[in-house]
Amino acid sequence: MRLNSKKVTQIMADKAITESDVAGRTGLYPASMRWILNNGFASYDAMERIADALEVTMQDITAPDSFGSEENVIDFIKDSDRATVTFSQGRYKSRVEQLAKNRPDECRIMARNDDGSLCAQIPVKWVRITPPREVQLTDEQRREIGKRLAKSKE
Repeated sequence: MRLNSKKVTQIMADKAITESDVAGRTGLYPASMRWILNNGFASYDAMERIADALEVTMQDITAPDSFGSEENVIDFIKDSDRATVTFSQGRYKSRVEQLAKNRPDECRIMARNDDGSLCAQIPVKWVRITPPREVQLTDEQRREIGKRLAKSKE
């Protein structure tokens, strides 16, 4: 995730907290904390611990994509239960917002970025790769499928 290093540095100055203090409160090595601040990237877990150490929300310290990117990202660690997703594409953002509303225990929006994208956490088991059908349907087959779908909706 992208960290707003400038904002974190400002919060630390306002609260008279040093990098070493934050590192100690988060369990991060001081060198790791320095790297995160210099590069502006951290894992979700590290970002959450930094936010807790500074007594702010994740939204307060995340940074929007400054490159104007329209990327959609799904990120998770092998064998983990949770995935972090970032979407800038409308249909995915709408879907995530609906899931966060209907299933808040499973889907949690972490940040709404200035560029319009949103970052959320979802269960890894929701991540699917489904290729389209390779079979070409005739017009008649499509009509039949449409009729069955309409009938099932009744």
